[in-house]
Amino acid sequence: MAALSTLDRVRQTLDQAKQAGVDVVIPEAKTAWGYVTYESAFAPSIDTSPIHHRTFPPNLPRARGHPQGYDMLGTIIREAHARGIRVDVAVNSFNEGFSPLRVGPAFEHPEWQSTAYVATRSVVAPDGTSYDLAGADIPRQRNALVLYTPAAGPLTPSSRWGTEVTVVGGTVTEVRDRAAGDADPGPTPIPAGGYVLSGHGAAAGWLARALPVGAGVTVGPVRTSMVPSSDHGIHAFVNPADPQVYGYEMAVIYDLLSRYDVDGIVLDRTRYEDITEDFSPLSRAGFESFIGRAVTHWPEDVYAYAPRGEWVTRVPGPLYRSWLGYRAHTIMVYTRAVTHLVHTFKPQVAVGMYVGSWYPVYYQEGVNWASPEVDPPYPWIGPEWVRAGLAPLLDYLMIGLYFRDITVAEARADHRDPEVSVQGGALLARWLVQGATPLVGSLLVPMYAGDHERFTNAVRMSQQLTAGAMLFDLVYLTQDDLWGALPDREQ
Repeated sequence: MAALSTLDRVRQTLDQAKQAGVDVVIPEAKTAWGYVTYESAFAPSIDTSPIHHRTFPPNLPRARGHPQGYDMLGTIIREAHARGIRVDVAVNSFNEGFSPLRVGPAFEHPEWQSTAYVATRSVVAPDGTSYDLAGADIPRQRNALVLYTPAAGPLTPSSRWGTEVTVVGGTVTEVRDRAAGDADPGPTPIPAGGYVLSGHGAAAGWLARALPVGAGVTVGPVRTSMVPSSDHGIHAFVNPADPQVYGYEMAVIYDLLSRYDVDGIVLDRTRYEDITEDFSPLSRAGFESFIGRAVTHWPEDVYAYAPRGEWVTRVPGPLYRSWLGYRAHTIMVYTRAVTHLVHTFKPQVAVGMYVGSWYPVYYQEGVNWASPEVDPPYPWIGPEWVRAGLAPLLDYLMIGLYFRDITVAEARADHRDPEVSVQGGALLARWLVQGATPLVGSLLVPMYAGDHERFTNAVRMSQQLTAGAMLFDLVYLTQDDLWGALPDREQ
């Protein structure tokens, strides 16, 4: 990041933070793509990364441009401590690569990658050609074809850089090329009795060629497959149950503790990519050992896929809840090992974790960040999940309160669940953790761009209900000129 690329810029940034009342900074020591921001003996340095700071996704640390010999992490730690500011470094655990460029440790060691159990259906044109759907009602990625139903809203949510085809009664009623020319005709209305196919890149080209107005459209049967994580999305995740992965991630922690005078380690992305991962033979064997018997029908005894409308749905099998518990147990065991390593080597160093506050659906990431004394009333929870509660292992837990609504009342007025607010998310987390570890609310700063008062109120709400407020992140505070909106801690 340019703001931290020289000693003078680090000093200027930390002076500004100190003046605003910031008492902890959390620089990334290991990024979401597996690169480290210091000179490691074995982990790839951000200076060698081919991911330029302007490429997708945005706001990645600058891969080049630091002065020769400049130790960004060491400089931040030294200058922060000189100002009485604590430094807890963030370590992204299991996301080890950037799939579009096929870079990162997950590609140097492809055997580490998680295995995703996925399903798709093909859209079939009258000329017999077809294109696989990437999903329904999800964000559209590069070269992807996505199907949008009325559940996505009245209009397609994708960018203008693609082609969109409206289908009603199995027939194309409109083709909208939003990338042609300077004028964008705008998002496509999603018909109540149909759907819209939205394509980017190669998918957009296929839509334009194969599905003119009046063409008949069919959606093929459900097909399932096992694919590496890097074929599943832009994040290349590695398998948390793999002993080689386990050892590598622990070595990074030890490397940091050996080289730097950090005050804390924050575990981020210490999870699975989503509900589809990890279905590798290694994890199957681990799961069978966990439940004490062989799985007769793999993976259908965990869950199967079935058609639902024009897309698919997951059908839980008899071992579904045990499987969720096994994945949570795997993450809990790793977290316990990290805290043991840190507290044994440097007892004064804290261990924290960064998670999403949306606990009712957090089984998809495979992390039970609650107290094991709490048995939440969700149908997917079994005893194995409850026992994997990891809150007591941590010195603190940061919860992402990524909501624009501040209060429960606002969420209800907007026809959302109460937990989809800063107040509601924090209250839910307090009940789930039951004091097992301190909670710190985390706010996604760009959600409040242009609304300083709302940002101030969000920070105050987090401070009121948790042990503070973590602001994600520096670039947005500066870009959106929100430093002055931080409330005085005495107010």
